[in-house]
Amino acid sequence: MNVLVLLALVGFMTATRTFNAEESAFIGSITLLVVGYLLLTAHFMGKVVARLQLPKLTGYIGAGILAGASGLDLIPDEALDNAKIFTGVAVALIALTAGSELELRRMRALWRAIGWITGLAVVGGALVLAGTVLGLSRWLPFMAGLTPPQAAAIALVLGAVMAAQSPAVVVALRTELQADGPVCRTVLGVVVIADLVVIVLFTGASTVADALMGGSAELGQTVLRLAWELFGSIAVGIGVGGPLAFYLRRVGHDAGLIVLVVAFVVAEVGHRVGLDPLLVALAAGLLVRNATEQGDALHHAIEGSALPVYLVFFAVTGATIHLHVLAVVGVPAVILVLVRASAFMVGARVACRIAGAEDVVRRFVGFGLLPQAGLALALSTLFARTFPELGPDAAALTLGIVALNELVAPVAYRLALIRSGEAGAAGSESALPVPVAAAEGPPP
Repeated sequence: MNVLVLLALVGFMTATRTFNAEESAFIGSITLLVVGYLLLTAHFMGKVVARLQLPKLTGYIGAGILAGASGLDLIPDEALDNAKIFTGVAVALIALTAGSELELRRMRALWRAIGWITGLAVVGGALVLAGTVLGLSRWLPFMAGLTPPQAAAIALVLGAVMAAQSPAVVVALRTELQADGPVCRTVLGVVVIADLVVIVLFTGASTVADALMGGSAELGQTVLRLAWELFGSIAVGIGVGGPLAFYLRRVGHDAGLIVLVVAFVVAEVGHRVGLDPLLVALAAGLLVRNATEQGDALHHAIEGSALPVYLVFFAVTGATIHLHVLAVVGVPAVILVLVRASAFMVGARVACRIAGAEDVVRRFVGFGLLPQAGLALALSTLFARTFPELGPDAAALTLGIVALNELVAPVAYRLALIRSGEAGAAGSESALPVPVAAAEGPPP
């Protein structure tokens, strides 16, 4: 029945596309139609793939791929751009979720492992990936003609882009499987901190690369912008978390709607004033969980309102994937995906051994570092915009890597959660909000 409904929706959307000869005149109504279509198809596609023992979010992403340029091309570019507003809102909701789950006292025993994994697996992985790019430079046309310092700087920027992870996918699978335990908590802590580390790495490396490529980047301005983005976002997040906790405690009703409004304001206003919505929402969630007694109330408010946003978010993410780029950079992309996975898995194992983490964490935590989504896509786009002289092949490489990781990594992490024995451990009362990510943060 789910397949029949999907076929009917595809047929309906295909038919409506024939009615809009002048799409620009109806782009507002088309955007609403696209959002409704993605919402329904993602929901039913998730049900279909769940019957195949695959993550539901694979179905959400697959629904977007089917509707996007890599599939049936049912979505106009302008409508897809308008629908990306859900990305910002979803990032804020995911960050609120992550913050509300990071109960610092409960996770005290895991911080040593989280720190070592972030240093060895994430930062070390970025350096390994940069070295691999240099090693593959003869097969990467955009690296031709660069001086050794320029090539090294560009490789470091690419290493930072490829090291980006996905809190959105991590939260999604934890929710779907109602999983809990040291593996889940360690992975969540690592991917949240890693997002911040990757943003800093990307900003610093791209500044150096831009200067070496003859750009006009100024170190002082970059430092000030980064400081405002990091510390300003944290300060604003604390300012948001206080009133939110007060509302949850004093009023309480319609909390889901209020959380959606807060996420929208954080995403839209924060982006326009140079703040990072991921950091703002994360700080707000951390404050509510650790400084008030409203953490569970926030958790339930998100749980009751976020699913439609997450469905559209992952479908839009899928629609932005262009599978044809793999034909351009296929072999280097596959090599870099394998190197990335190996660096994260080995680095995580070594880090866990140094930190004295539990055996189950050492065996399975690396799988949670593999997924990519919003931040990686955003950094890929920013990389192409910052270094247009490298041509479309450079962007194709990073987008191809993200596409492969989006399709394969969630399946691997889902299997890891099941084999670790943490699937179902959260119980129905403490399950995370349903998506889902991004999270992913936007580009710096």
